[in-house]
Amino acid sequence: MAFGERLLRLLEEREITQKKFAAMLNIAPTTLNGYIKSNRQPDFELVKCIASTLGVSTDYLLDYNGDGINLTEKELSAIIKLRSLDRSQQDIIYNLIDITATKNDGH
Repeated sequence: MAFGERLLRLLEEREITQKKFAAMLNIAPTTLNGYIKSNRQPDFELVKCIASTLGVSTDYLLDYNGDGINLTEKELSAIIKLRSLDRSQQDIIYNLIDITATKNDGH
């Protein structure tokens, strides 16, 4: 998935308009639209700012996974949701995954 597509999906998931997000980044809405349509590319500092503002990594934004693991959209969505939980809620999810994996190993 291209940077622009990923950016648009993140904005839609968070229900942030392009106009509002452009204002948050202190850039023109037309500039943001150029990034979304892949007509323009942001500089490194802006990529870092976009990632930070949306709560994702720059690797996620740039669709780079250096460890060779390719995640599905569903898996990426689950990770984003997991990161939005507080620590105790995250621990519950981690424990559930461990329990489920252990049960699967027994089959």
